[in-house]
Amino acid sequence: MIGKNYWLTSGFFTMLHRGMDFFLGFLGFMILVRIFSPEEFGVWVLLITLIAIVDMARNGFLQNGMIKFLVGKNRAIQAKIQGAALVMNSILTLIFFALIWISASWLEDKLNAPGLSEILKIYSWVLPFLILHSHNLILMQAKYDFRAYFMAGISKSLPFFLVILYYFFSGSNLELSTLAWFQNSALILASLMSIFQVKEHFYISWKWNRYWNKKIFHFGKYVFGTNLMSMLTNSLDKLLLGALLSPIQVAMANTAGRVMNMVEIPVNSIASISYPKASEAFDKAQLKEAGKLYEKTVGLMLSFTFPFWIITLVFAPQIIMIIAGEAYLDAAPFLRVMALLALIKPFDRQSGIFLDAIGKPFLNTIMVFGTFIYGAALSYFLIEIFGLMGAAYGLVLAVLITAIIKQFMLRKFIPISAKHCLYQATSIFPKMGGILLQKLKRS
Repeated sequence: MIGKNYWLTSGFFTMLHRGMDFFLGFLGFMILVRIFSPEEFGVWVLLITLIAIVDMARNGFLQNGMIKFLVGKNRAIQAKIQGAALVMNSILTLIFFALIWISASWLEDKLNAPGLSEILKIYSWVLPFLILHSHNLILMQAKYDFRAYFMAGISKSLPFFLVILYYFFSGSNLELSTLAWFQNSALILASLMSIFQVKEHFYISWKWNRYWNKKIFHFGKYVFGTNLMSMLTNSLDKLLLGALLSPIQVAMANTAGRVMNMVEIPVNSIASISYPKASEAFDKAQLKEAGKLYEKTVGLMLSFTFPFWIITLVFAPQIIMIIAGEAYLDAAPFLRVMALLALIKPFDRQSGIFLDAIGKPFLNTIMVFGTFIYGAALSYFLIEIFGLMGAAYGLVLAVLITAIIKQFMLRKFIPISAKHCLYQATSIFPKMGGILLQKLKRS
């Protein structure tokens, strides 16, 4: 059974980390759209999108496998696993560094984004520092040390936000290249903080270990492919809008995307704390327990995302006006369509997480790859017809198709029901209302 303290403690710090990261990033976004022109901001969005793809792909190669293999192992075995993970991390980082320098100018040209090449190359210089940072973040999750995870995250987002705040109030001129160097500095600071946070768990066997390198590689290659394709799919709207239209449409899509990031806070937070427990339940052949965990976590996600969908549907223009201003009001219809993902993502995300947890990452990889392929085709076709709105139609349709297929796949391995997920979600609302009513009576 899952301990109550685990959910309370890990859930609190994970949600706090996601919430603070989102809050500071969101405020930073609101400031940057007022510092830069839509064209300049669109170029910055493309940089952030490409960085997210690199980070998600690299972390995906290591995260789930490293967590799965570390759980329950003695210190000597953990040292070998950590050593192997660092080797794989270093190799992958060198590959990404080379790819950035080879493709930077080509990406600037194909995405119609003047200045993108320069800031991409600036970012590449921080990649070596992120080897330890990404390793340490994964280690914190494997040890259920979500308090340390929060501290490592805030040490990156807070300093970078303060820099943006300074330039906004001082009125000083801020170039994209200068902002990129400040971002690198914040990442280095976070890397140093993560080293301090995991020193008690950081033990490495520097001897080459063929067995664990092979294990991590073969498990990680599927999750790497899954995360890379997933991130490319989530970025399709911005990448295709940049290639087919201009950075202005990229900025519009990103404005709606920033609002949609609110959905990622509960979804990713619950997913990150459920994966170790799902993996543990399946390893112990507790299939019924794993199924209940799936239904409970999807229901919990929906209890957060359903109210978000209703609010966004009704108040989309007002939301866009507040966060970005009149220049970005064309993003309101785009946001209304994208808000449908709030109802789809809990099923899509958790079915993928549980396929990984039960040792079926290949199936998850195939499905995410399929999402990217038909998502790209749908988005390209629909952008040509509907312009900006076509990107939203294509992405929502692609994720919906994948969520349905993955749900049927997962049912072959563990007992789950979409109906039970909805029941879990609806049963949470009265509990929330009861807690709120009790607090109001006491106040």
